[in-house]
Amino acid sequence: MRSFAAALVLAALAAASASAQVSGLQMTGPRPFGILLGDVFTLRTQLDVAAPFKLEQAALPKPGPVTYSLDLRGLRVSEAAGPPGATRYVIEAEYQTFYSALETIEQSVPPITLAVSDGAGQRVERQSASWTYLTSPLRPVATVAGGSAYTLRPDARPAPVSLRAAERMTAAAAGLAVFALALLAWSRAWPPFHARPSRPFAAAARAVAKATRSGGEAGWRAALLALHRAFDAAAGRRLLGDDLPAFLSARPAFQRHAASIESFFAVSRRAFFGGATGTDDLPPHALSRLARDLAAAERET
Repeated sequence: MRSFAAALVLAALAAASASAQVSGLQMTGPRPFGILLGDVFTLRTQLDVAAPFKLEQAALPKPGPVTYSLDLRGLRVSEAAGPPGATRYVIEAEYQTFYSALETIEQSVPPITLAVSDGAGQRVERQSASWTYLTSPLRPVATVAGGSAYTLRPDARPAPVSLRAAERMTAAAAGLAVFALALLAWSRAWPPFHARPSRPFAAAARAVAKATRSGGEAGWRAALLALHRAFDAAAGRRLLGDDLPAFLSARPAFQRHAASIESFFAVSRRAFFGGATGTDDLPPHALSRLARDLAAAERET
């Protein structure tokens, strides 16, 4: 009786030792249904082993037949840090089933024996969980009436998605962008709108900038002439200094530049008819600024 009690105590101690050295044992797998003949699936077993124990990888099953209809194709073991004082092992077992089911039936994957040892002769074994799944036949179901309602059918083709709405929105956005760019080019007198007769000051601003960049009094005089031609084109005739009040009253957008325009005509009269030389009265940069201001005022008309 005493020996039987001692055996029970030893068995309990062994079980407690195994539970203490191996913890967190769990298994995960794919969906346990819809598995057919020839399918491959992977079962993932995780366990935490307390130090100084280590998993005996040599004791794990080798690839090959597990049952008459189930093969173990491969086994991968990885380890990482687990809970304090333990190593976490992850075992990925890849299986392939060759069971040819005549009807939907339940099949099981046997558990794996997991052995851990401390290197000093102490060894503990645990069993992983078994995994159960449903397998189905590949052949069609025979019907009494001989109909084909249950026969295998081809894969359904994906429904085409119309891109017409997106294409229309893209075309509309592109059209609006081109229209906005055209409006901007027209407003700024960019090519091909730079040669419009209704924007003489825009062309004069480019001509003045080009003439003043050449330097010297000749370039300055050419800039004066270019701006004069713009005034003539805007007025529709030769515009003289005495005609400025009528010109400005007909064009309110130029009124804020009246003083600069009158100064321009006075300087031009002295340069071309008074025999004055030099550009001090109206420097090239001031002349270019006046041309740009007049071109901006012209866009407002």
